[in-house]
Amino acid sequence: MTRANRMRQERGPEAVLRETIQQARTATGTHLEALLYHRSPEVLEALLDNPRLNDQHVHILLQRKDLSRAVVTRIAQNKEWMKSYPLMLALVKHPRSPRYVTLQLLKMLYLFDLVGVATTPGVPADLKRLAEDHILAQGEGISLGQRLTMARRSSSRIAAGLLADSDRRVIEAALSNPALTEQGVVAALRLEKASPELPEAVADHTRWSSRHWVKLALLRNRHLSLARLMGILSELSSGDLTDLISDPRVANNIRAYVARMVHHLSTLRKRDGL
Repeated sequence: MTRANRMRQERGPEAVLRETIQQARTATGTHLEALLYHRSPEVLEALLDNPRLNDQHVHILLQRKDLSRAVVTRIAQNKEWMKSYPLMLALVKHPRSPRYVTLQLLKMLYLFDLVGVATTPGVPADLKRLAEDHILAQGEGISLGQRLTMARRSSSRIAAGLLADSDRRVIEAALSNPALTEQGVVAALRLEKASPELPEAVADHTRWSSRHWVKLALLRNRHLSLARLMGILSELSSGDLTDLISDPRVANNIRAYVARMVHHLSTLRKRDGL
């Protein structure tokens, strides 16, 4: 053991911590960089007073998920650091960022950084939802190329929102998004303003066309072609068919056809003694 380490042990942990806090305010070079990983919140707060702390150092700090709320808040209050876009983005993604800070910064983020916020583990659910709201509010004001990219690799809610796009290429990309859920597809098909391209794209998609609830939603979408509709009807149970007869969301001519279909099936069962 070196003499310096032996002296530190003799002084006790509290004295050592006080000394480290003082050093943090003036440290330079590799010593400063080493202190960025210190466990003590007091040492990290003292580092923020160090005039040699630059944007790169602060960015390293913000990668630490164990960073205290006090340290994160002080970083957010530094106007010079908040001129750095990478630091703004890191603050938005940090789980201990004050909500009032993240709400303000969210409005300043670029489109695909908003997508990143919505898909980053650890970001609070309500903040992810707000990022998704900002994206979906832009609608088709976003370029086709960007919509296609988002459709392929965004969150489930964004992918479901893009199912309302007027361009079938975007719809098909969203349907292939691994994050998209059956609930999202069903909800999109039920929208009054659903894209006329959507039902045919869903019916063509091997992942979704065989799903029971998707089939029922397709039957309630007025843009589905008659040929597709007849194919789906033949795959349903008598209980599902009976439900369709009284559903006002189903076109009148289809409900009448289904009623005749159910009556015919019932007659056949009676004849066969079933």
